[in-house]
Amino acid sequence: MKKLSVPIIVVVVMALWALMGLVRMPKVVSEQPDIYGFGKLPVLLDGRIQPIDSTARNAMQVIRHKSTGRYARHSGGAVETIPAIEWLLELMAKPAEARRRPVFRIDNEEIKDNLRLAKDQKHFSVNDITAGNNFERLARESGRIQSKDASLRTPYEKSLKAVADSLLIYQRLSKSFRPQNSTDFAADLASLKAIFSEGMAAVRAHESGVEHDESKHQQFTKLLDTLFDPSLQDGDRSGVMFWPRIIPVDKSWQSLSTNLLSSISTAASAESDWKIQFHAATKSYADMISAYAKEDSKTFNNKLRDYQDYLNDNGLTTESGKTGKEFAFNNFDPFYKCEIIYVLAFLLACGGWLTTAKWPNQTAYYLIALAAIIHTSGLIFRMWLEGRPPVTNLYSAAVFVGWGAVILGLILERIYRDGIGNVVASSVGFVTLLVAGGLSISGDTMEMLQAVLDTNFWLATHVVIITIGYSATFVAGFLAIVYVVRDFVANKVPFDKTNRSSLTKMIYGIVCFATLFSFVGTVLGGIWADQSWGRFWGWDPKENGALMIVIWNAAILHARWGGIIRERGLVAMAIFGNAVTAWSFFGTNMLGIGLHSYGFMDKAFAWLMVFVCIQIAVMTGGLMLGTLNQTSKPTGQAAIGLPSVAKLTVEAIVIFASFGITVYYLLNALGIWL
Repeated sequence: MKKLSVPIIVVVVMALWALMGLVRMPKVVSEQPDIYGFGKLPVLLDGRIQPIDSTARNAMQVIRHKSTGRYARHSGGAVETIPAIEWLLELMAKPAEARRRPVFRIDNEEIKDNLRLAKDQKHFSVNDITAGNNFERLARESGRIQSKDASLRTPYEKSLKAVADSLLIYQRLSKSFRPQNSTDFAADLASLKAIFSEGMAAVRAHESGVEHDESKHQQFTKLLDTLFDPSLQDGDRSGVMFWPRIIPVDKSWQSLSTNLLSSISTAASAESDWKIQFHAATKSYADMISAYAKEDSKTFNNKLRDYQDYLNDNGLTTESGKTGKEFAFNNFDPFYKCEIIYVLAFLLACGGWLTTAKWPNQTAYYLIALAAIIHTSGLIFRMWLEGRPPVTNLYSAAVFVGWGAVILGLILERIYRDGIGNVVASSVGFVTLLVAGGLSISGDTMEMLQAVLDTNFWLATHVVIITIGYSATFVAGFLAIVYVVRDFVANKVPFDKTNRSSLTKMIYGIVCFATLFSFVGTVLGGIWADQSWGRFWGWDPKENGALMIVIWNAAILHARWGGIIRERGLVAMAIFGNAVTAWSFFGTNMLGIGLHSYGFMDKAFAWLMVFVCIQIAVMTGGLMLGTLNQTSKPTGQAAIGLPSVAKLTVEAIVIFASFGITVYYLLNALGIWL
């Protein structure tokens, strides 16, 4: 019992910490506006029903690269972490204040120079970015960059386009819940309703050239101009949904602008006795936004409850319930919690090699098991929200690859109990979730599927199976990296022949597993392609990438069987398998061509190259260690012949070249390479 006390205590503490986000939902202080209740309201965006909270978080991810804001609520106040929903409400109700919030992240120094922004800051407000003639310059430059091929854009141009796109999202959101020109939405609706009959009469008389009350005519037309934005109507009609549709109408959803136009058109089409009726949702949003602008918390909360009742009374209980669950999922943030636990487990697992005590490795194992449970629950919850298997885009695929690697690592650790499985599971789990976090800055990670993907059967077979194969390939590669690292520190951490043999067997077994699943998954993909596109194989970049993984894994096995490679050769090839898999899995999507380019992200290319170069450097370093070990005498005297010198020279060149290219792409990824 004593031996297990430390692992149990650590795991219980981390479990309680993780569950706090699920048990302790954010609550609003009494007499304050219920912003979180507002955040649970359903809207239609990116082809799916989602809570306004998700809309706010995804917008903040794109604009600030985080799902929260950070600024002082009041002038001279302390800087605080601000929920995204609070920022969005301020954007709706208090646009002048929202324009002063530093929520736009800009890292590129050249952009800061051109826009005359402070060099020592990273976050800027709309007022900062659009000061002077900056807005016109941004619009002009963005148009020029848009017409330029994405592969030919400089880091400056990519960063500038990202700023322009963020401003566009900001502008569209500002129009989605309140007419942009309306300072008091509820009052403007009430005024239009009160004057509508007289206003329409004045308009008809004006059109006919009959005497009329011109003041009524001008007041009426001014209200119409205030409440209706034709640009949003055009976008809504075209089906382009860069802003949420917030008004539920007969099981469908309309944008605010479209709904207002529909109400006005319906009332104006009457021959006489013009009376206008606004949709209940339109009135509710108008009342809530106006109340929030006036800081009237009581009215805001009352109108919020009225609208919640309206949704339940009109058959939208399912939508409301689902958005409430997604709000809870957002608040729980399971994958971020997994990242923290994986890092802690990794440190404990590495520490376990430096001591004879068993508790660090035991604790790491139980922590990884805890993280795996949270990881699994997060995947299942996303599947329930989407109604799809967990591999619908690059984000979900990265999360699923990490999950598969963690499960394999736990199995290895259960079998061998030497800490290696713990190190691999925790490191791959953390890295893949870190990659997923980087992919999330593009916006909604649960967006509508492309038509070719909209088949649950093939998503649940081909995509899942081949992704498991990719996970296994990464596990084999990271096991090989562990081999190289342990070999490098063998003088401090014992790494005897038995350990080497055990680790080599692990790598070999995982490669066999990876070969089977990647091959079967690729064949199933061909069957899917035949049913979707009418051909089994078309040499599409993604298809070629899948074939590369199968061929590389098969090459490892055949080289081992044929005696072409031994222990260290197996390790080197397994490490390079990481590069092959990363390119085939992510790189092919970044080409922007082919039927499989679902998740194009040109920003990620530099980071992919950094990863590939690191793998090559580690692989080559492992081979260099092997060369040095083979050429050293038991007496410790050097006995390196010309062939060995040549090998070491080539290997050193590869390492230095890899590190040089890594630095280049790292600077490129950070946007500071000129």
